[in-house]
Amino acid sequence: MIIIGTFQYSIELEYALCQIESIGIAREQLLVVCMDKESQAFQSDQPIQESSLSKGVEIGIACATALSVIGTCFGFIWTWGPVIWGIIAAFIGFSLGFGIHAIFSKKSRRKQDKQKSDVTVIVQCQDLQADAVQKVMWGNRALSVGLAPASAE
Repeated sequence: MIIIGTFQYSIELEYALCQIESIGIAREQLLVVCMDKESQAFQSDQPIQESSLSKGVEIGIACATALSVIGTCFGFIWTWGPVIWGIIAAFIGFSLGFGIHAIFSKKSRRKQDKQKSDVTVIVQCQDLQADAVQKVMWGNRALSVGLAPASAE
């Protein structure tokens, strides 16, 4: 019987592997594979996610538009006139929008980097040991557990 389980990389995974070995399953019958979050070498045909820089420019332009309208309105009252105050407000709006986006995107990027990778554990065992291995996996916070019959070779 082949049992496949996925875990978050944690101390529970290490404890589950120790318990599986204590059931009587040799290390040669265990395969542990750490899964990558993203591939560096292979490029897919799917569209690439929008970069943080272009998103920041879009937010900056939106803020620049909003503040330039407000600056133009106040420019009718102030001394330099609506054109100059509209341009000044546009620069301020772009700087604020781009800066605020840069600050928040750094915080969210740190959170994404801290996410742990998944680990897949493949166990080859006798049919009598399958239930015990499944209980160990589920008891140690496995994300999923699957069974597959082993080929008779």
